[in-house]
Amino acid sequence: MIATASFVISFIAAYWVYYDARGRGHELGTAILWSLGTLAAVIIFLPLYLLLGRKPRMSKVERSRREEIIIDVEASPVEETMHCPMCGGKVKEDYKACPFCSFTLKPKCTSCDRELNREWKTCPYCQTPATHK
Repeated sequence: MIATASFVISFIAAYWVYYDARGRGHELGTAILWSLGTLAAVIIFLPLYLLLGRKPRMSKVERSRREEIIIDVEASPVEETMHCPMCGGKVKEDYKACPFCSFTLKPKCTSCDRELNREWKTCPYCQTPATHK
């Protein structure tokens, strides 16, 4: 008789914890875990939920706004930077020269005016020897 009464009380408490947690904005999995913990050990989990697990109640409008907010990480502009090989200063990738030490970051061919890699000894487009500053 006592075992049956304690099970009924645990079940009612678990049921209440689940619906209270869902109504206060907890995710489905979190609400299920709180209710299963309450069902298993009502003396431990019910006070824990009452002290730690309760969030302020959210209205339906707030809940729908929370679901609508989506942060698109790929849409936010990312500034691509690199370090100057001469002074180590942080510069943007599209800079032609370092603003700190005036080092030419992207040298150009003197003949065809195309960008060259700093490691190249000859322009691959017009075969002019590369002269880097």
